[in-house]
Amino acid sequence: MDTQNKSRSDDELVQLAANGENQAFEELVFRYKNALYQYLKALVQDEGAAGDLFQEVFLALFNHAADFKAQGKVKSWLFLTARNKAFNFLRDHKALTSLDQQDEEGNEIWHETLPDDSLPPLEQLTSCETAQRIRECINALPPAQRDVIYLRQYLSFKEIAQMLHKPLGTVLADGHRAIQKVRNSLTQGEIL
Repeated sequence: MDTQNKSRSDDELVQLAANGENQAFEELVFRYKNALYQYLKALVQDEGAAGDLFQEVFLALFNHAADFKAQGKVKSWLFLTARNKAFNFLRDHKALTSLDQQDEEGNEIWHETLPDDSLPPLEQLTSCETAQRIRECINALPPAQRDVIYLRQYLSFKEIAQMLHKPLGTVLADGHRAIQKVRNSLTQGEIL
């Protein structure tokens, strides 16, 4: 990968990509691949779908790079596009969603987080259960609060407010309320 591209801004890379410089586009993908994929995976709860949506986001950027006028908002545009594609996916696949995921042979697929082997078995189990409870609590939040929680891992509150076209105070309040709800739910041992 071109080391000169590493020091360029996102806007510069988009313009170079629009002019046919593939290495500039590759640098953009490299910069955002982990954060964007994790965000999509959190929204759709499906690794395969998250990978497909990730490709769709960058395909949209590639196809519209020449028309792109984000001026310092490439990151926000990527996350907003990812969010919209994830919501479209969820809406279109709502009827197909099942709690019992099965592979091609009809066997149940168990999605689990592999625990840290350095921890004793009881702590590994507790850690996995806690992570699952946190995910369940976040997924039970109202959409506006859930969005802030997921996006905050990758964007500043100011960027989230710009992306969602909401006042900064509203985004901060949604984030605070979300954290309080998750905290209360975890201490009371119940899902929202």
